[in-house]
Amino acid sequence: MATMITNDCINCGACEPECPNNAISQGDPVYVIDPLLCTECVGFHDYEACAAVCPVDCCVTDPNNIETEEALIARARTLHPETQFADNFESRFRKGQGKEGTEAPKKEAPARPAPSAAAPAAAASPEPAAFATPGYGEAEVNFVPLPDIDSWSISVRCFKCHKTHVESVRSFMIGNVIFCPHCNQSMVVRDNLNFHIRTLLKDSYDKWEREQTEFTDKTEKELAQFVERRAREAQAFEAHQQRELAKIREQLDAIGETYDAPGKPIRKGSRFGWG
Repeated sequence: MATMITNDCINCGACEPECPNNAISQGDPVYVIDPLLCTECVGFHDYEACAAVCPVDCCVTDPNNIETEEALIARARTLHPETQFADNFESRFRKGQGKEGTEAPKKEAPARPAPSAAAPAAAASPEPAAFATPGYGEAEVNFVPLPDIDSWSISVRCFKCHKTHVESVRSFMIGNVIFCPHCNQSMVVRDNLNFHIRTLLKDSYDKWEREQTEFTDKTEKELAQFVERRAREAQAFEAHQQRELAKIREQLDAIGETYDAPGKPIRKGSRFGWG
């Protein structure tokens, strides 16, 4: 039986150069095998060369054209009178009994034409990568710790010996008596002195806390505005990339519409170049 090519052929052309009888040619719409030239590779291989290299297994035996091994080898001798076929010629009818070391080549699917740009199902459009806001954060601020209000001390100069000594602010309570450690001179804390000390400390501490709170609030607000601005910029850039992606698709579609679809068989001209 001669070999035939089914309509599953993808027109890759891998089979045509493998035929020892030049029985394969481009047809419409697929490649065809001339049964008057096909010997099913009897006399050359113990396998059918076209079927061995076909990536889609569309080279099959023709059930409507059954031929014996004798008929096929006789045709091979007629087509190749210059070739001497031994009695143990290669044949798929007696696979492995012919020449040593002969085996069918492994099928390697040829590179198929790239899918048409106009075919939307050929490849899914890449999804845009999700924008990840970098780890923008508030710069670390090492706030200076504020000491306890009663931990302060004041240098006092004795009006009698004119020497100085240090007293804790807790000693400047109204009516408290402070003694000079150098001359033992005493001093009574009056209300105006206590008022000045307490007012200074309270106002300073209130200002300290107020400024620190204002600084923290300002920093957090500016950081939030910065992150929001970056998010808007990221969204705008993503929209720009989407437009560029659509532009690429349109350009590819335009190219795809300009040329014939890949895989379309090319009708060969006559032997003399006419038509």
